[in-house]
Amino acid sequence: MVKLGLQLYPPGYTPKYTLISQHMGDDDDLLIPAGQHSVRTDGYTLLTEPAVVTAFQPHLHTRGQAQCIEAIIPQTDEEGNVLKRAPGPYGAAPLMEQVTLNCVPKWYFNWHLVYNYAEHAAPVLPAGTVIHVSTWHDNSESLRVNPDPRNNVVYGQRTIDEMSFAWVSYYYIDEAEYKARVAARNARNSNDQQ
Repeated sequence: MVKLGLQLYPPGYTPKYTLISQHMGDDDDLLIPAGQHSVRTDGYTLLTEPAVVTAFQPHLHTRGQAQCIEAIIPQTDEEGNVLKRAPGPYGAAPLMEQVTLNCVPKWYFNWHLVYNYAEHAAPVLPAGTVIHVSTWHDNSESLRVNPDPRNNVVYGQRTIDEMSFAWVSYYYIDEAEYKARVAARNARNSNDQQ
């Protein structure tokens, strides 16, 4: 027996957060040459406000090989204030660091898994973070499920075409909540190391 339930918010209720699920790293100009292995594509998405990432799901077709998602993050101090470089000709640019958020090294088309973060481990990212999605495809004869390695493959809706993006779920938070979450996480990490 299967039980199914549906719960709606009461009239007039406004949730604290609005979850957004968005394509990130799209490459509509995708071209995977015939016979090639480990063809890499990259895509970038800017987060304009502080955000909490809750989940990641690669989306590729049969020639998908691997996908990684990283955050290019403006560096902050312990209170969450963005650190800047010395002013240059275009003003003071933020110091940036790259952090891998998730990586699926062996993509399998028949299993479109969503990788959900535990609440205490969900990435908390400052405004100005760039989400970078790196994707690899295999259009070689060695890929047993390749429909036809003799042909170039482009972006498309059909299974014999390819796609190259990630579904990323996140919600925005305000600057005060971002700083509070950073401080709480730093305190917890400090306690864990003692």
